Amino acid sequence: MKYIDISKNHTNSSEVICLERRGLKEFVTFVPGINPTRAQKQFENQTINYYDQLSFEADYKHEDVFFDNKVKCSSQNKPSLNEGDVVISNSLQLATMVGKNNVGKVLSLNFIKIEFDKEQLDKRYFLFLFNAYKDVRRQKERELQGSGPVLRIPLRSLEEIIIPVVPLEEQHKIGAIYVETLKLQSKLNKYADLIWQFTSSIIEETLEGK
Repeated sequence: MKYIDISKNHTNSSEVICLERRGLKEFVTFVPGINPTRAQKQFENQTINYYDQLSFEADYKHEDVFFDNKVKCSSQNKPSLNEGDVVISNSLQLATMVGKNNVGKVLSLNFIKIEFDKEQLDKRYFLFLFNAYKDVRRQKERELQGSGPVLRIPLRSLEEIIIPVVPLEEQHKIGAIYVETLKLQSKLNKYADLIWQFTSSIIEETLEGK
């Protein structure tokens, strides 16, 4: 496989460089959410604030997420989440970073936390690959299992997903572009909703003769 340095002018074909394709398990560890029974024992009489689908959607819409790749993920020994942790929704098969409003919440079995074992994979680049890169999306679709409306990918299949590995500097650039695009998309969606609400109210008032 080949890639092109996105920061350069591509008039010269020699700028196209061969890259590696490697398994995700070489870079990350997938940590499943905690079982509710185990959580009750671990936290005893404490009230457990779980990270749920609404929490994930807020983070995915980047309502309060600060995308700093230097933020360290929490330890595998701590089930509560820190800002900057990367989590996967099993039902949506999408990944996002945990925002400040969800710090301290406990990950349920509906989610998986990603532990980055080596400083060879940019977190934002991972988000791009897992959520948007067509080849990875095809791999995920092939591995879906289960019956009914919710299909899931087994942990062992997630570990075997093959990704393109570009130099870390390029990963930073690609990840930053992806995240900024998502932020812009989120703002545009909000503006579109406001415009529709305004337009709808005008139409209703017209039909009511106001």
